[in-house]
Amino acid sequence: MLGIKIPLSKTTILPVLSFTLSSYYLINFIFYLQYTDYTGLVEFLLIGVPFIGRAITPITYPFLMSRLDIESLIYLSLGNMAILDVLEFFVATNLSALILLRVVTGILFGLATSAAVELATQSRSKIIIGMTMGGWALGWILAALVSFVVGKLILIVSSFALIFFLLVKRSSIDKKMFSNTGNINIAFSWKALIIFLLGFEPAYILQLVPSLLGENNAIEETIIAYSISFIAYIIMPIFRNIRISSLLSSLLIGILGFMSFIALKVWLFIPFTVLGLGLNSLLPIIIRSIKVEVRKIGPSMNLASLSGFLIPSLVSIGDIEINSAILTLISSISLGVIVYKNLKIAT
Repeated sequence: MLGIKIPLSKTTILPVLSFTLSSYYLINFIFYLQYTDYTGLVEFLLIGVPFIGRAITPITYPFLMSRLDIESLIYLSLGNMAILDVLEFFVATNLSALILLRVVTGILFGLATSAAVELATQSRSKIIIGMTMGGWALGWILAALVSFVVGKLILIVSSFALIFFLLVKRSSIDKKMFSNTGNINIAFSWKALIIFLLGFEPAYILQLVPSLLGENNAIEETIIAYSISFIAYIIMPIFRNIRISSLLSSLLIGILGFMSFIALKVWLFIPFTVLGLGLNSLLPIIIRSIKVEVRKIGPSMNLASLSGFLIPSLVSIGDIEINSAILTLISSISLGVIVYKNLKIAT
């Protein structure tokens, strides 16, 4: 790989660790909201504002990558996210401060996950890419388990992670491979952006599940479905024909998503969650197949996260269940059409 050897632990453990922990720090606040007295509208705002921070990743990521190596960027992002978690606990009654912290959390999430995706993609292993994207599912599982064990103190638990980040060694990865010392450009691709917007719709619409199913059912669905989905993250990229597997998955996701939000049954949400999240592992592979630069994949992914703010807000206007069902069906069909037109039959 460009004549540069990267330790196995750096291309496997680090990307998965980065995506998992950053997802946990982003998501655990959703479970913490049950202990606040904010209105439903404010809760949707607090859930969504980090995605605004993520959306500026195409600017922040290339800027910092011109100054830091990829491993240092990951550890700095994760360490600061842990600190912000603790701060959120103590300023939970101050809405303005909380919104600011949530936006910064989104910025750091964008940096950590973009670095994780780039590092995983450089490995050229579909399994590593799948496991890295599966960090989103592992983050949800971790948040649900910690919420079940410690309840209101879920944000305080992040303080224990700081010890790890303070003791971590400096990067041993060659900085020349990942650093850009030239002009700093906005790093994103329109093709990648559209594919991520459509492909991530199931993941973002699932943010509504805790409020629709109730806390107990949501924790049960999260632990079961997200555990299975991590396996799907690994298995789905293994299939040789990405085009066919993507098309079939998109069709099933659209049908299952539509039925899930209409019926509001846990047993329907489980397969929808598994396939909806598992499909995410194919998105970087699809995007690489249409010749998008590796450096642009992560930032494009995080720019697409604006829909994570817009989707919960827009579908709440009117009938949430019907709006969610229709949006999921349309998004899945649209992604299938794009895959069909852009990927070769043998891909």
